[in-house]
Amino acid sequence: MKCDLCNEEWVYTHLITRSYGKGEKLLVIENVPVMTCQHCGESYLTAETLHEIERIKLHRQSFAITRPVAVAAFTIHAALLNRNIHSNAQQASV
Repeated sequence: MKCDLCNEEWVYTHLITRSYGKGEKLLVIENVPVMTCQHCGESYLTAETLHEIERIKLHRQSFAITRPVAVAAFTIHAALLNRNIHSNAQQASV
């Protein structure tokens, strides 16, 4: 398959999970095919995929099942703190 952006034959498809909206309006769509070019590094959704996402969003009551979901927030502070703890532990063990 050729890349829509650079026209090279280095495209592969992988599946991701995307979320749309938030709170009561949150919709999570699993197994969304994303095209990624190994040559230019770009990732994109095809027009067909975008149309299907819009159809799912429009008819969400027909497609979606309700499941509880845990939500975690990534914070720079927590990531830096974790890195510092890990670094300090390594230095202490030397």
